[in-house]
Amino acid sequence: MQFGRIARIWRLCMTLDEYNASVRDILAEQQNIAQETAKLALSGMANPTSPQFAELMTKQWSLVQELAKLNADLMLGIIRPTL
Repeated sequence: MQFGRIARIWRLCMTLDEYNASVRDILAEQQNIAQETAKLALSGMANPTSPQFAELMTKQWSLVQELAKLNADLMLGIIRPTL
């Protein structure tokens, strides 16, 4: 019974390849946010009252939280090695 539960948990764990792909996706999205923020800054719209800026910062915060969770999972050993 215990082994069945461990096997299910093991299957739900992310592999290192999946982790790396997720981090690459997050970094690419952060790069897009940085470019959009730069465009807003050049137009004088990068301020807290701008709805576009607030949306970008919300997306950025979401990505930071997602990256923190991925890194915590990696440190806790929840991510399994690629077989």
